[in-house]
Amino acid sequence: RESGPELPTGPDPVEEQAIRERVRVRMALVKEADYFALLGISRDATSYELKRAYLDLRRAFEPARLLTAATADLHEQVTLILEVAEEAFEILRDPHRRERYRRAIDASP
Repeated sequence: RESGPELPTGPDPVEEQAIRERVRVRMALVKEADYFALLGISRDATSYELKRAYLDLRRAFEPARLLTAATADLHEQVTLILEVAEEAFEILRDPHRRERYRRAIDASP
């Protein structure tokens, strides 16, 4: 019986680096403290766009799906990203809180 090409057995270093980069980029947005940027939406996004962006982010950064043994050290950062994303969603989905937040962001230097 002929064997096919050998499949890699260890973690993929390219994928690991991509995961690390995704987490690094989102952590930078968390530190910027701009909920719109964190969720990747415009300041005038509809409620549908807001919810879609939040759910997509939550799914993409679900620790069980994202992290591997090689990237387990990122768990704390991923958890923080998800906590801040949830906070962003809670504030931005309420029209009054969203407007207050938008004014505060626009007023900051």
